[in-house]
Amino acid sequence: MDGKILDLFMRENDAWDDLITRHSKEIPDLENMISNIVDRTKHLDEEIISNVNVLKNEIKEQGNHMILIKEALAQQQTYLADEKRKEPFPVKTLMSQNALRERIRSVEKKFLDLKCNYLNYVASAL
Repeated sequence: MDGKILDLFMRENDAWDDLITRHSKEIPDLENMISNIVDRTKHLDEEIISNVNVLKNEIKEQGNHMILIKEALAQQQTYLADEKRKEPFPVKTLMSQNALRERIRSVEKKFLDLKCNYLNYVASAL
């Protein structure tokens, strides 16, 4: 593996980090949307309150996953920078990048599913 591949991995990680950062910034907006609906509604039955609590818990959990994945990205960037100085590059570098990539894809999919559920709930509550 040559240094160009490691540079590509590092740029890929920078792009993932940017994407996760942008999604993390959306979380408070999603929480505010649902809170505004709950605040405007005078009479809420237990099912609605339960659904709102589930959605709020899921969005907090998603926020925690994003914090963890950003930490993993930072660790991977450090690891890749260290590996650039070594010759030859171990296969572990490729395997660790692939594992991180899969974790990020999972977090990304969960976020998009959750956002879709949130927005559908907000739309149906109006």
